[in-house]
Amino acid sequence: MGILFHMSLSEITILIGGLAIVIAGVGLVRADLLRGVIRSFPRSRYAGWVLAGLCCWLGAREALLMNMGGLNGYKNFIYVLAPLVFIGSVTCLRELLAARALGGLLCLIAVPITQVAVFSDRPYFQIISAMAYSWVVVGIVFLMAPWRFRQMHQWLLEYEELYRFALGMKALVGAGFIALGLIVY
Repeated sequence: MGILFHMSLSEITILIGGLAIVIAGVGLVRADLLRGVIRSFPRSRYAGWVLAGLCCWLGAREALLMNMGGLNGYKNFIYVLAPLVFIGSVTCLRELLAARALGGLLCLIAVPITQVAVFSDRPYFQIISAMAYSWVVVGIVFLMAPWRFRQMHQWLLEYEELYRFALGMKALVGAGFIALGLIVY
């Protein structure tokens, strides 16, 4: 995610919009595939491991970048602590759920996106900042109550019209982000 610091706000916005359109397209074309992924995701061990690894890597990166005052001399221990935290989380946490790890990732990924947006000096950077802050809120919910992931998606998956409407809105918002990245940023 250090890559995000080297991207412009326009590139990040287009990337987010493109991902939204791709996911919506897959969901509309192969509804059975996306529904299966959403239903199996919360208890997926491998997804939890991959997302937990990303969280440990991003957390370590953020810890290395921050000023810790008198503790700056101990930053080298982060290189040892981050892998130990990952190993401990995947072996000792009985309730390491992919939804919980996704929550941590949403909280951590918002940091570089917000920093790029704020320091970009672009008009309307607040749109991307607000989106990143909404990811933090959703991330905290998934961290504290991972079953909310299933609850949030259950009613979307039950009704075909609602499912298609949500994917259409996702594609529309994605197109809006791409337009924002191309025209404004």
